[in-house]
Amino acid sequence: MSVPRLELEKRWKRAKEELEKHGLDALIIPLGVNFRYFFGKAGQPSERFLCGVIGKDTDPFLLTPAFEKSNFARATGLDDIIVWEETESPYRKLEQELAERGIGNHIGVDPKLWIVEVERLNKAGKSREIKSVGEIIDELRLIKSEWEVEQLRMATKASAEGILASFERLKAGMTEREVVPILNEELGSRSGNPITYALVQFGSNSALPHGYPTDKKLRENEVVLMDVGTNVNGYQGDITITMPFGKPPEGFEEIYNIVYEANRQAFDADKEGAIPAELDRIAREHIETKGYGKYFTHRLGHGLGLEVHEHPYLVGTNQDPLKAGSAHTIEPGIYIEGKFGVRIEDDILVGKGNAERLFDVPRYNWRRD
Repeated sequence: MSVPRLELEKRWKRAKEELEKHGLDALIIPLGVNFRYFFGKAGQPSERFLCGVIGKDTDPFLLTPAFEKSNFARATGLDDIIVWEETESPYRKLEQELAERGIGNHIGVDPKLWIVEVERLNKAGKSREIKSVGEIIDELRLIKSEWEVEQLRMATKASAEGILASFERLKAGMTEREVVPILNEELGSRSGNPITYALVQFGSNSALPHGYPTDKKLRENEVVLMDVGTNVNGYQGDITITMPFGKPPEGFEEIYNIVYEANRQAFDADKEGAIPAELDRIAREHIETKGYGKYFTHRLGHGLGLEVHEHPYLVGTNQDPLKAGSAHTIEPGIYIEGKFGVRIEDDILVGKGNAERLFDVPRYNWRRD
């Protein structure tokens, strides 16, 4: 499924409004995550310059290498595609096109545009003012449309159910690395896409907040932590489930309950206008009052969308109020080196009067919601 044309047109309209508000004449977006947002085509930049242009007063168009034209016409649905040959300068070609379309000199660029490309654009268009507009793009991507929310719901559900199905297939002696293809199969069968990333951690390895799969073997009666996500149409799920394999080790239930309550307390305070730093404080203070404050070693959460980590960030320094329609994780944790760790992560949609979980993840047996 591609991004609906109406969805893209709404994004272009909002971008034009932001350009007008900030006194900019056009926005240049190179291939990458923001290109996917504005034009619906996934891909990574290469040595051949390729970009989309959204003018304040003109229709969007693309600049591509000549041999890529049909590919991008088919993928984006755009007919207005300017091409450059291998013997031409794409930067001079773009400058010529901007001039012919009457686009003014104040140009915003995606902050992910390589600095070498910015230098070449500056050289080609000496009279133009080119500046990074990351905050504008972040603001546009922050509020999810109904279509985007539906993709996030499906991705979150696929991520959670795929992890739970993978837990059912665990066997003693299996290594962390051996679980990854199982996760890929279980999540992929639900989302239609491979896993984006997989943190699989057994026993003492679960005490590493970001521990990647190793050859450590699974033993009876130890903790298993899986932090995994897959995507639907590029929109990311990000779920962490922590459970014992067999009987829970000593102290596990106490730690699990503390992290669970920290997660729920932060969620209960989550809504439009809530301050991210305050949500972080709520979860952190609960863990501190139980005597485990020093073991919660990362921020409470991060935004979610086309990227696994994007705005808004739920960290102790972020005082920007949350906005309805934004999505983020809540993922407190306690990590005791040499023993085990517990992280409970949910994907959240911010609402006007409250927040909602994009999918209600069944938790460990005595804590089912």
